[in-house]
Amino acid sequence: MIWEEKDEHEYRVVKASEWIPLNSYKTELEERAGVYIFADDDFDVKYIGKAGAGRMVVELKNIMTFEVYSALRRKKDTGATQVKALYTNSDDVALNYENELIEKYNPPNNGIDLLKS
Repeated sequence: MIWEEKDEHEYRVVKASEWIPLNSYKTELEERAGVYIFADDDFDVKYIGKAGAGRMVVELKNIMTFEVYSALRRKKDTGATQVKALYTNSDDVALNYENELIEKYNPPNNGIDLLKS
């Protein structure tokens, strides 16, 4: 399903990033709670994930412990070329909004283990 811009203006979203190339996520995304979306060049949603406060792109002692990195490692970016973050005020809000968006978009890379494919 194609991403609908109105979901960026939902009351639980305090800030939204631009769509950025997946290879730029470390320098472009903020260390905040929120939901992130992987999509292809046509904005077809491939995966929706969430990050707790300070876990979107945090790197600790040169060990990649990013939520986005973890999703990439698990091949949740299959078919995707870009990422967008929707920042929220809390982990709970991020979790609830992630679930709502997954139900709405039914992304192909959610709910399957792509490492076994």
